[in-house]
Amino acid sequence: MKNFLIRGILIGGSLGVFGALAGFSDSMPRAFGVGMIAGALAGLTIGLRRRSARNRAEEDRAADR
Repeated sequence: MKNFLIRGILIGGSLGVFGALAGFSDSMPRAFGVGMIAGALAGLTIGLRRRSARNRAEEDRAADR
């Protein structure tokens, strides 16, 4: 799950900077920070969903035996 979190932080921060450059925010550091927080939450969500999907697949395989 660590890779999802790091990737989410980097992508979110980048999108925040692009948003600031496009004029959606007055402050670039604030846009970068908000983007990083949103990216971290997105990465955490993706990691948790993949983990639960993997656990369900293992339970299904165990039940088939």
